[in-house]
Amino acid sequence: MKAFFIKYKWICIGVLAAAVILTVAFVTGGSLNREPAPQAVTTPATTTAPAATEASAATFASQPSSAAQPTTQATTQRTTKAATQPTTKAAAASQAQPATIKPQAATTAPKPTDAYRTESVPEGKPQPQEPQEQTIIPEKHTCTFSVSCASVLAQKDTLSASVKEVVPDDGVILPPLSLSFNEGESVFDVLARVCREQHIHMEYTNTPIYNSAYIEGIGNLYEFDCGAGSGWMYRVNGWFPNYGSSRYAVKDGDVIEWLYTCDLGRDIGGNYGDQTGE
Repeated sequence: MKAFFIKYKWICIGVLAAAVILTVAFVTGGSLNREPAPQAVTTPATTTAPAATEASAATFASQPSSAAQPTTQATTQRTTKAATQPTTKAAAASQAQPATIKPQAATTAPKPTDAYRTESVPEGKPQPQEPQEQTIIPEKHTCTFSVSCASVLAQKDTLSASVKEVVPDDGVILPPLSLSFNEGESVFDVLARVCREQHIHMEYTNTPIYNSAYIEGIGNLYEFDCGAGSGWMYRVNGWFPNYGSSRYAVKDGDVIEWLYTCDLGRDIGGNYGDQTGE
């Protein structure tokens, strides 16, 4: 045995060294194997990972709210601006509106002043007298009376043959005449009497809505014979009254003219705003 050990001492030493190393390695390896487990639990990376995950989860959960907030604020700002500007303009318009309405009210056509749609009569002009309220007094006065369709001559060539036949060459159906009338008679009363006495054709209709007679034709010349804006109008002392001839009470010295217009009165010195001589 001793001889064997001496002969193989280096081998035995090597085996023993190997055994020692293995033993040490085993012991050391066991401790190393045990250390990673706690290390994995206590290592900052491992410990931080769940914390980071929780933080990430918390951050993710909160991010939609916080991320949406700027968008919501921006949207709110845009919406607020967009909503504020029209509102401000609307408010400004509404504040300015009263100032706009007032001038319009001032320039609006006068409203009717009675049940017969009469507009305000210009200052200094006679007010209408209702036929049912007029009293005829046998007191003679004088007026000047005439009937003319001279405005048709400018476009006589465009008229139908039947209309041309009734238009006098000079456009005068009745030259100015000095006539007597009774107190309380209207322009229509004088016209009806003159046409009857002078054998001049005259046709009319009563229009209750205006409480007056409407003259359709004189001397066989009717409304619309010379276009859509044509018809008869009356003028007293140079003024086209804005109410019907049955409501105009004739005064001593009045100059009464019945005139035919082809353009709503513009061709004879009046206009539609002055109202036709109904």
